[in-house]
Amino acid sequence: MSKNAVSIRSLVQGGAGLGMREDGKLLFVEGALPGETVSYHLAAEKSSWAQAVVDEILEPSPQRVAPRCPFYDECGGCNLMHLSEDSQAEEKQRLFIDAMERTGGIPRDSLVLEPPASATGWEYRSRSAFHVDERLRQAGFLGRRSRSLVPLPSCPVLVSELSEVLAGRDERLWKAARKVKESLARISVFAGDADISYGKIPVVATVDGIPFHVSAQVFFQSNRLLMPSLIRFVLSHVKGERVMDLYAGVGVFSAFLEREGHTVIAVEKEPDCLELARLNAPRTRFHTAATEKWHPSMSEKVDTVVVDPPRTGLAPSVPALIASWKPERVIYVSCDSVTLARDLRKFLSEGYSPTIAQVFDLYPQTSHYEAAVVLDRMGELDRMGKSRSSRA
Repeated sequence: MSKNAVSIRSLVQGGAGLGMREDGKLLFVEGALPGETVSYHLAAEKSSWAQAVVDEILEPSPQRVAPRCPFYDECGGCNLMHLSEDSQAEEKQRLFIDAMERTGGIPRDSLVLEPPASATGWEYRSRSAFHVDERLRQAGFLGRRSRSLVPLPSCPVLVSELSEVLAGRDERLWKAARKVKESLARISVFAGDADISYGKIPVVATVDGIPFHVSAQVFFQSNRLLMPSLIRFVLSHVKGERVMDLYAGVGVFSAFLEREGHTVIAVEKEPDCLELARLNAPRTRFHTAATEKWHPSMSEKVDTVVVDPPRTGLAPSVPALIASWKPERVIYVSCDSVTLARDLRKFLSEGYSPTIAQVFDLYPQTSHYEAAVVLDRMGELDRMGKSRSSRA
C-alpha cells in the first residue's frame, strides 16, 4: 500500500470514512466508504487525527454508486450521494447504535431496535435555504470546501416547486435577496401545498390529513413523505391520556396528539413558532418559555413527555426536571445521535431506561438522520440493577 493510501473501516458521524495510517493516526476521509481502499490528500492534521479527501478509489465498495447530481463534487448540499440508497439507511442505523454504545453506554441488546424507516431519496425536500447573488441572478448552495456560491439550475433532492425557485423562475426570490442588502444573501424557502413561503410569510402544508400553518422562518420537517412514519412512532408509544410536548415548535406532535384524544400541554420559547402552533393545535395549552426555565405547578399527573430538542440536545437540567414530574414514559426525538446518547445517559441516572428505538432517514443523500427513543420509568429494583451495571 502506498504512503497516501488507506483502508476504510467504517463511516463516522458526518459521513467521512474512518481509516488509520501506518503511524497509528486516525484519518477521517471525505468521500470514502467502508471496505474501500483509497488514495488521499490531507486537508487538516492534528496530533492524533487528520482530515483527508479522496483522490482515487483504488478498491471500490460494492455499495458505491455514481452520484445523480452533476454538481455533487462541488456543492456542499449533499455528502452521501455516492452511497446506494439502501445502504444509507443501514449505515445510519449503525451510526446510531455506535453513538448509543460509545457515548450513552447503552448496549445494543438492551434496546428493541425497529427497522430503519426510509422513503424515496429524490425530490423529497420541501424546505431549504438558498444562497443568492441577486446582482448576477444566481442561486444555489455554498461549495463543499469553500464559502463560494455554487450556482445550480436545479437540485435532485428538492421538490419540483423549489427547483423552479432555484432556477430563478420566481421573482420573489430576487426580491427577498434585495432586501437583505448583502452580496450573497441567504434566503429560507418552504414549499407548502399551493404556494411557497419566503421568510415569515406562512403557507399551508398538509401532513396525514392535518393542515399546518408554516413559514420558511420556523422549523418544519423538510421530508413530508417520511414525516408520517415518525409521527406514527411517537403516537403508537404514547402512554396514558395526559401528554407534555416540550420544544413544541409549530405544534406538529401536539396537533396529532389532540386528534388522538389526548390532553396536551406544550412548551415553546420562540414567538414565531408559538403564533403558528396555536393555529395548528387549538386545543393544546401552550406556554411561552424555555423548557429548562419552565416550572409548572401541575395538579394532575403527566403520563408521557415528548421532547424534540434542537441539534444541541437538552439543557443539562432538563432530564432531572422531567424526572421530577414522574411521567411513566418519555419519548425523545432527536436529529443528533451523539447529543441524544449523552442525554439518555442522564435519564438513566434519573431512573428512566431506553427500551425501544427507531432511525428515520429523513435526509437521504446526506449524513443527517433522525432517531426516536422510548424511555420507561424503572421500578426500584430495576434502578438498583442499572446503577450496579453503570458502576461495573
